[in-house]
Amino acid sequence: MKKSIIKAVLFFSLVLTSYNNFAQDEAAFDKGTVVVTGGYGFPDLYRGTLRVAFNSYNSTTVKGFGPLILKGDYGIVKFKWGHSVGAGMVIGFNATTVEYNYNYYVNWFTPVQNYHAVDKYKTITIGARGTYHFYTKEKFDCYASVGLGFNINSVNQTTNDPGGVSISAKKRSGVYEALTVGVRYYFTKNIGVYSELGWDMSAPIQGGIAIKF
Repeated sequence: MKKSIIKAVLFFSLVLTSYNNFAQDEAAFDKGTVVVTGGYGFPDLYRGTLRVAFNSYNSTTVKGFGPLILKGDYGIVKFKWGHSVGAGMVIGFNATTVEYNYNYYVNWFTPVQNYHAVDKYKTITIGARGTYHFYTKEKFDCYASVGLGFNINSVNQTTNDPGGVSISAKKRSGVYEALTVGVRYYFTKNIGVYSELGWDMSAPIQGGIAIKF
């Protein structure tokens, strides 16, 4: 009887150990896991601010592309309770074009002139990020992330106003900061999708493709 109980205990211990090893192997994010995501952010609050700022001008058109966000995440630590910590990089790009007409009054003898101007803004973001993965299963990976880096901004302004001045400037501008919570879902072992909410490159929502290595 005792031998049967011992055999049963050993059997169930083996099953549980195998199950735990399998669960750990199948976790969507673990120590040593590499995930690359490519996504798009929306709505772009920067372009929304420009629409408000140029609202008083005639025939204003605000258009653009981005933010386009590329991220890397590498698992560096896994705690005994199953949560993991990752670290990686962020590279982003955002471009905005504003076209508008404006009137310029010279003096009593010169009629009011109408001119056309185009402002082009571009931002390249480079930063580092850390992730805390608090719920990870075979297909799901839920995490919180924080990012820190810098932006390289450039502006090009042109106008057909003879008295106007065209501006072209490029400078390292300010600090890149991001704070988001996100989830990844994998259709296969290596390919999935992701979505994040929070603040990242002037967009509160982003989503795209996730590739795991």
